[in-house]
Amino acid sequence: MANLIQELGIGATELLIDDTIFLPEDLKDVLQQQFDRTSELEKQVMSLLATENQPVNFAKLVQNGHISSSDLLNALQSLSRRCLIEQQESLYTLPPVLKQYIKGL
Repeated sequence: MANLIQELGIGATELLIDDTIFLPEDLKDVLQQQFDRTSELEKQVMSLLATENQPVNFAKLVQNGHISSSDLLNALQSLSRRCLIEQQESLYTLPPVLKQYIKGL
């Protein structure tokens, strides 16, 4: 990120004013590789989580995603093992960088 700031010729304070998450092309490539390795069901779960502003519980994911409980549970476990989602007690969310990436697809 420091190299990007230098290349653009702007100060870090200017860059961080609106809490924008920047995704350089090399980071997008890495995220695309990880996204390509996920199943269609896992992509559906990540897309659902990307639309949520706050962490959500399992019941809300079942309700909003129209996914069976067993399929959702398997997808959440798989994504969690690969650190593609975050779990706080019984709530699920995407890391901010991954959420920004998925919203941009």
